[in-house]
Amino acid sequence: MSYRILSLGNAWAANTVNTGIFRHHAIFTHKQFQFSAFYENSQTIKLVQRNLSTSEVIFSEINGVFNIKDAHNIISLGIDRKEYLHIVYDHHISVLRYRKSKLPLDIHEWTDESGMSGKFENNITYPTFMIPANHPLLMLYRDGRWNAGSARIKEYDEETDTWIDRENAILSGRNNSPWTSNAYWNHPAIAQNGDLHLSFTWRVDYSNEEKRINNINIDYAYSQDAGKSWLTSKNRPLRLPITQVNSETIFAISPDSNLMNQCSMALDSKNHPHIVFYSDGPRGIPQYQHLWFTGKVWKHRYISQRKKTFILSGAGTLDVPISRPEIVIDKNDIAYVIYRGDLTCNKLVSQRLLPPLYLPNHDDYIVLWNQSVDSSEPVIDRIRWQRDNILTMYIQKTKQTDNEGFIGESYNDCYLVDWNLPSLYNNTLLDNDS
Repeated sequence: MSYRILSLGNAWAANTVNTGIFRHHAIFTHKQFQFSAFYENSQTIKLVQRNLSTSEVIFSEINGVFNIKDAHNIISLGIDRKEYLHIVYDHHISVLRYRKSKLPLDIHEWTDESGMSGKFENNITYPTFMIPANHPLLMLYRDGRWNAGSARIKEYDEETDTWIDRENAILSGRNNSPWTSNAYWNHPAIAQNGDLHLSFTWRVDYSNEEKRINNINIDYAYSQDAGKSWLTSKNRPLRLPITQVNSETIFAISPDSNLMNQCSMALDSKNHPHIVFYSDGPRGIPQYQHLWFTGKVWKHRYISQRKKTFILSGAGTLDVPISRPEIVIDKNDIAYVIYRGDLTCNKLVSQRLLPPLYLPNHDDYIVLWNQSVDSSEPVIDRIRWQRDNILTMYIQKTKQTDNEGFIGESYNDCYLVDWNLPSLYNNTLLDNDS
């Protein structure tokens, strides 16, 4: 099978800190440039600038001391409207570590490490840059812990070079009683007009001594003003912070159902959200699922036929037999669900779902990467897909052990790989530039 591949060298592979699906952005495109970053080792962040017009590739480094033995401590990238790059890294309920490029579109010179505003920055996890059209750069992040957290937004003011904190958290379960909780969001989806769409699940404490991960329900909200105010899918305003009490549940999932958090969401041509995730199917076996909005109602389908059960339990990152699923939607509203797992011998594949019914055809898939990636998850350039319908993925074979376990250092080659998914299904392939 043909593809376009760029080798990035050798990098840390002893866990999924480089290949976790919740990196946002691990790769993004702006104008003719594509940017990426990854941990080369515990002292080096490697930065990549790729010119998509000329194929020129430039590398740079940020040096320091990074706790890469914890797979939560991912790197995320963003860009503001004056084209300065922003990077955050190495967070798991810890103090914000942040830098900004000294020059626009430049990966070589960075400010000294600092915070942003200094507020709500001591217990940060999952920093997520959002780059909405016609709005300032935003950072969404968790303030707190897995069972008592809030989702907050910071907004970057290019004129004053300062980060401004929104007064209220967006999502919060910290003050619930008698159980506190935390909302885990899927990939935020951003419409061409700048509207922000969030889907999320609520994590509450363990139900019993078995310590199964206790995520419940798929909920939803969207914003027309860069996250200042939020609406339900029926356009009803929500008071902030959104909690389990006033949140819109679009698909109910009971406790202890192996519902995985931090999956994915995308928008179709009508800006209707599509969500992919996994949780137990009717027979108690975790299955991939597709949930989407027609503009009037939410629809749901199971899209896999797995035969083996597993249980999500315990603390920290887990060694799970399937990855979380990613979704992209092309200009014809065809959905492509990307994953790896026991169904695919841990090869990354794309499963196609055709509108308007999105009925799963379990033979309608292609293998994207014909080698096992072990524990890795799909890590994609969402902005390039939305602009060009070219799927770029960060590919690396990485191994995750349960509960942030560590079995010794290991390194593997990593790549940026391009696919034209619609053409692949029509047997019109990209040339191999490797």
